[in-house]
Amino acid sequence: MKTVAEFRAYERRLPRYIDHEELLYTMHELSRLISVHFDKVMARHQLTHSQWWALMHIFEQEGVTQTELAVIMQLGRASAGGVLERLEAKGWIERRADPKDNRVRRVYLCDAAVPVFELMNEEGQRVFKTWLKGVGPDKEEEALKVLRLIRANAGGHTD
Repeated sequence: MKTVAEFRAYERRLPRYIDHEELLYTMHELSRLISVHFDKVMARHQLTHSQWWALMHIFEQEGVTQTELAVIMQLGRASAGGVLERLEAKGWIERRADPKDNRVRRVYLCDAAVPVFELMNEEGQRVFKTWLKGVGPDKEEEALKVLRLIRANAGGHTD
């Protein structure tokens, strides 16, 4: 087994990728900060992280199956089902049988969810205004291009 000192010495001999490390760490940290911020705001409205995340995915892909939503959210089917049960109890979504296969349930938004989306939109606008202060359209577009390239290179893989 190597000691910490031996590992540090080994690492110092490697090519320096510190800029890349900082870039990926900063991306991860920003993702975490966004989630923490929205969790705090949404908690005041009795909306959990999983619930607002599910609502966003349903909004983007209304009619998605429960199983597809579980995969998108990286949750087990039972966990996703629990989230959907709570959203359904609040009257924000409804689950309907697939017309071609009664075993499959598709998820749709209800009009009662609109105030939740309005709230998320308002808070999103506050975040954009504050967190993107000083970032002009050109820099934003450049950053998006780089992030899209990184995402494409990752190919959806986490390993």
